[in-house]
Amino acid sequence: MAKTKAHPRIPSEVEGIQVNHCKNTSCVNFGIPASESRWAMKGDDAKGSYRIIGGERQARYLTCHSCLKHTSLQSNLAVFQELSRFTPHKARIDSASCINQDCSSFGIGIKTNPEMYYQHGKTLSDEPRFRCRACGSTFSAGLPIRKQRRPELNREILNLLVNKVPMRRICEILTINPATLYNKIEYLDHVMSRFSEEQEMKLMQSEVKMQRAYVSVDRQDHTLNWGTQLDRRNIRLGAIGAVENMSGYVLAMQLNFDSGVDPNDVEADAIERTDYELPPVFRHYARVWLRRDYLLPTSNNNDDGEDGEVAADSDIKAPHSGMQVHMQYTQAAIFFHLKRLLQGAEKIRFFLDRDPGLDNACLSAFVEDIKARRVDAFTIQSTKAITMAKKKIIISRSNRAFDDFKLDTGLREESNLKHKYVVASLKAQQANESYSGWFKYPLGDMAEPEKSISYITNFGDFDIDHLVRLYMKASLKGIDRFFMQVRRRLSILERPIGSANNAGRTWFGYSAYSPLVAEQVLRIFRVYYNYCLIGEDKRTPAMRIGLATKPFSLNEVSSPENPRGIKSS
Repeated sequence: MAKTKAHPRIPSEVEGIQVNHCKNTSCVNFGIPASESRWAMKGDDAKGSYRIIGGERQARYLTCHSCLKHTSLQSNLAVFQELSRFTPHKARIDSASCINQDCSSFGIGIKTNPEMYYQHGKTLSDEPRFRCRACGSTFSAGLPIRKQRRPELNREILNLLVNKVPMRRICEILTINPATLYNKIEYLDHVMSRFSEEQEMKLMQSEVKMQRAYVSVDRQDHTLNWGTQLDRRNIRLGAIGAVENMSGYVLAMQLNFDSGVDPNDVEADAIERTDYELPPVFRHYARVWLRRDYLLPTSNNNDDGEDGEVAADSDIKAPHSGMQVHMQYTQAAIFFHLKRLLQGAEKIRFFLDRDPGLDNACLSAFVEDIKARRVDAFTIQSTKAITMAKKKIIISRSNRAFDDFKLDTGLREESNLKHKYVVASLKAQQANESYSGWFKYPLGDMAEPEKSISYITNFGDFDIDHLVRLYMKASLKGIDRFFMQVRRRLSILERPIGSANNAGRTWFGYSAYSPLVAEQVLRIFRVYYNYCLIGEDKRTPAMRIGLATKPFSLNEVSSPENPRGIKSS
């Protein structure tokens, strides 16, 4: 067994990613990482001045000497590894290698050693084909179209899947067996994800211009059924979603689960690397939940409540295949992906649910953009779990207050009357000595009857009119609408219920048993929602954001051929 190696003071930078710095935008240390030297003193190496708290086998925290705020240390390697999952098609090609087991190039990927291969045309499904220079073998990294039997079923399965038909009923309706259904879901995931990635490249390459992007970000938890009566513990996973509010386009939706890693191989290698002897943030496998992580108390599980991690308890278990990812790394990767995706937007405004860790993840990825005043971020705390009757009471109360304001000012209905009302409300709250920076928004509706907003990137450079315009746009409606559709349209992800005879554990007859299937169906539905689902204005989110000129049929998005109607550059 290898000896435990000494680790630096903070995790080392990886591919330009360094998230270990002060997250307080009003602090002089904001965005300035701590020194990696284990012998760093206050102010050394022109780095921010910090103190590290935490033992050798515990979660560690970075405390800023300037503002005294602290954040948990995170592994930059884990963030980079998680970010690579947002381009699965490219990652699959990069990891492909010679298929000849007797060849010296076998197992050596194209990305790491491109000189060992050269491109050799494309497959019928438009996947790149490669030839090995050593042995001459040809191979591709994609899903071969020749394995597709009964392609006419693709549209029918997609139609039933996104209209809440349970998996068993799909098999009955189409007279297919479950294995065929799962193979078709895998195929649809591959084709539709690649289709979406190709269109979103237009955003990355600034072919589609965006002046303002108003992005709402939130988390949705999913509980999966147990697969055996011998172990009735659930698998609990979270999905982070990001939606551009003006268009409704879902920019990202990622489950904190990686189906591409083998837990047995990872566990064996983690033991060999003595990962369990290191603080969680310095492990080679810091990104994923190792087996002992499900048994450790919260304080030793890199779960400080700040990063939105689900605490280990006796009623949850590890996925039977693939591995669960620590939530803070999925959160961080989402924002680094959005940074790449929205690089052509002139201004970006983030509206974040008050979910632990979302604000820190946003501030980590967009440091330079925030300093350049290109990006602003707001945290929103809203009342959700209330009855319709309670919502109506809250809205009625806010409407009466607004009517009183109109009477007091003597103003008639005009376009900026609500703006003036919010300005007056903000001034009144700021004048109160107890004002903590959380602005209680005075105008409510049924979607958000009551909410408070915190401007976490406030540099004090906006006048009150500009600030109020931003407050009036601050909303989680975009992501909430998508989450609602996930629950309503996907049978396997409908909210389960608890029962007394199962000791409070949740089980729902139609819920997913496999995290892999849940992951695939979420990706499929994101594409369907963006390119096929028409709103009241007869347009899809892709049309509103500028990626398409027409709605797409189910046949078009589920076919490997390039569909028509894509907006050209």
